[in-house]
Amino acid sequence: MKNLVGKVFILFSSIFLILGCDATKVQLSDEQVTGNNQAQPAKRPNILLVLLDDLGYADLGYMPHSEPDIYTPSIDALAQQGTRFSQAYVSHAYCGPSRAGIMTGRYQHEFGSQFNLADYSVHGVPTSETFFSTVLKSADYSTGLVGKWHLGEEPEYRPNVRGFDYFYGMLGGGHVYHTKDFVRVKDYDPAAKSVWLYKAPLMENDRYASEAGYDNNLYITDMLTDVAIGYIERESAKPNPFFLFMSYNAPHTPEEAKEEDIAALKQILGDKAAQDQKRLTYTAMVYAVDRGMKRIVEKLKQTGVYEDTLIVFLSDNGGRINNASARNTPLKMGKTSVYEGGVRVPMFWHWPNGNLPKTTYDHPVSALDFYPTFTALAQGKIPQNKQLDGKNILSAVRANENARVNEALYFMMHLPTTDGGLNQTAIVLNDNKWFTDGKGDWQFYDLANDISEQHGQPFGPDKQAMLSELEQWACGHIRPQWFDSSRYGFEAAWDKNNMPNFPKTFSQISTQGKCK
Repeated sequence: MKNLVGKVFILFSSIFLILGCDATKVQLSDEQVTGNNQAQPAKRPNILLVLLDDLGYADLGYMPHSEPDIYTPSIDALAQQGTRFSQAYVSHAYCGPSRAGIMTGRYQHEFGSQFNLADYSVHGVPTSETFFSTVLKSADYSTGLVGKWHLGEEPEYRPNVRGFDYFYGMLGGGHVYHTKDFVRVKDYDPAAKSVWLYKAPLMENDRYASEAGYDNNLYITDMLTDVAIGYIERESAKPNPFFLFMSYNAPHTPEEAKEEDIAALKQILGDKAAQDQKRLTYTAMVYAVDRGMKRIVEKLKQTGVYEDTLIVFLSDNGGRINNASARNTPLKMGKTSVYEGGVRVPMFWHWPNGNLPKTTYDHPVSALDFYPTFTALAQGKIPQNKQLDGKNILSAVRANENARVNEALYFMMHLPTTDGGLNQTAIVLNDNKWFTDGKGDWQFYDLANDISEQHGQPFGPDKQAMLSELEQWACGHIRPQWFDSSRYGFEAAWDKNNMPNFPKTFSQISTQGKCK
């Protein structure tokens, strides 16, 4: 351990001396971002990004610690035929910021998107941030989004002006599941802001979606799947490839399932089916997604594009375990925590013609890597001066080699109303992790042998180097541009408690006035 500590100290000291405060902001050359220095497949693939909402780490059948009450045979088959990632991270512990990181390829703290957007917010992810959907569209991809957005409701922030040719779904952070509970267009006045956004009419591009069939009490997971299948049918007939962002809102609360799915699980699983009704409902919601994935794969095969489609499947953050029913076994905590349960997610890639190994990739990767990786696959071009915090990991994945040897990933969640204002913070380097609840006391975890983070140790001799590197990352952050709903009191507490209050977070080193 002593030799490792010394090496880490030298590494980070060198990075700090060479790059200074902007060490994590790497601007990539055209060759690096387009992948022109690597062998390209003869045909650019379609890209299907499937993002679930608050899915538990143990809530897919193929996962090593899968819960016995989960039944996902279609998803499992895809995972087993592709590359499974055992150390996949998102960049934030809850929905909106995580999605902002995915679409921009940057840590959300750098452009003020650290909190969820409230219902009917006038804010959105800054338009100065080019989404990778725009890059793919510029590379002559057809681009579609089906499902949850949560990156801005106002016209200037909506999907159709952020790189998507087609959009069907919800602009806010979620939705109820049965159409009997939807507020109909004739009864909806968005200016009044009196309707819970989870009940608002769905959108299709810049208009309200058709309500045909609503009287039959449709189920939203099935509705989204239907729309995705229609999109694949249309776009696969065209000569150019497509990118489809399949953004299911399941299994996010409210936990609502089809009675048919509940009955099916009971019949299929017998005594293994969840005995708790709430958990049973949740597992049925996940099963509905699995049914949808089966139909989507069938459509890809029917249209002849299955072999040339990269499917990337993951959750936007860890499963919610406070007043919800996800299971994150064996990880600690869940959504709204930067322990592993909040930011490590199940993920796999499936691409028959992509030369992907059918194995488990046991190295850290980040959803921030999608932007440069997808751009390289599309042979697209990153906008001039665009900064990225991820990297193109395709070659490393194909070779089953660590894409970021001794390159850290950072995590921070602001808690302005907790104990005078805290920043729950972590850094992951290879299999090593350092964590603080924000009070300045740090714990070290060996993730290779302690994935559950049960055996924290006081910070080792490399403490100064690691904290200095993490602080340099933090000092580039800006004030949040919004603070979720006013009922939480986050903005008032932010100002009252002199947030982000980095001297408290990094009290074990001298801040030297770099971060305030």
